[in-house]
Amino acid sequence: MKRLGKFGRLVKNELMKVFVRPRTAVLLGVLISIVFGTACFLRYVAAASQVGSDIWGFAFQCSHMLLLPLILSLIVAGDIVSCEFGWGTIKLLLIRPASRTKILYAKYAAALLFSVVSLALFFVMSLLFGLVFFGWGSPDKIVGQTLAEYGYYFIQIVMMVTLAFAISTVSRSSSLGIGLSMFLMFIGMFLVEILKTFGVQWGKYLLAANLDLGQYEAAQLIPFAGMSLGFSTAVLVVHFLFFHVVAWIAFTKRDVAV
Repeated sequence: MKRLGKFGRLVKNELMKVFVRPRTAVLLGVLISIVFGTACFLRYVAAASQVGSDIWGFAFQCSHMLLLPLILSLIVAGDIVSCEFGWGTIKLLLIRPASRTKILYAKYAAALLFSVVSLALFFVMSLLFGLVFFGWGSPDKIVGQTLAEYGYYFIQIVMMVTLAFAISTVSRSSSLGIGLSMFLMFIGMFLVEILKTFGVQWGKYLLAANLDLGQYEAAQLIPFAGMSLGFSTAVLVVHFLFFHVVAWIAFTKRDVAV
């Protein structure tokens, strides 16, 4: 418990570093503004269609914009380690009695917790503005669909945050950590579509081909033959462990003195 308490204090300190920065407030403000703007827009469309006709319908529509909290999470994860090198504070960080492994994973835990906060904020704001602009309505199966979308997308966020965290740790560059992780996310989707078109089967081992576990609810969306829920889960686990091994080696085994 004592060790856990020390680790908890490290995580708390890293979260304070994240939330004290003006950039974080701006990013979360942009997130809220986009949800608000979407509610305003759909309020005038709803009269002619059922899109966003109540709080639950609007929340479901917003679940198709979960790329927004993912991008915010990538920005934080891609910067959380490398910023210490940019600020020149890495020496002060490493003279603490905590081991490098604890310091590294306190930062990772903080990045994941920020992801949870941004995702939860997005969900709460979609409910709040949905209630204000569209009213309560009647909960039905769309509530389950909405929660399922969030659950599946959270897995994607965890994987992409882990990738961005590893890149940030290895490169020691905030711009590279953020930019490369976003580039790999979008180019991965594009590459999967190309490989699927030409029937190149090794594409099923790519991270991007396995990120969306929700694709198995609609079998016709599975990009490559031979893929299954178990297969994609195994591919994600292998990538997840690989990213952590790379980050751990880069931070604990290399000379990080500046």
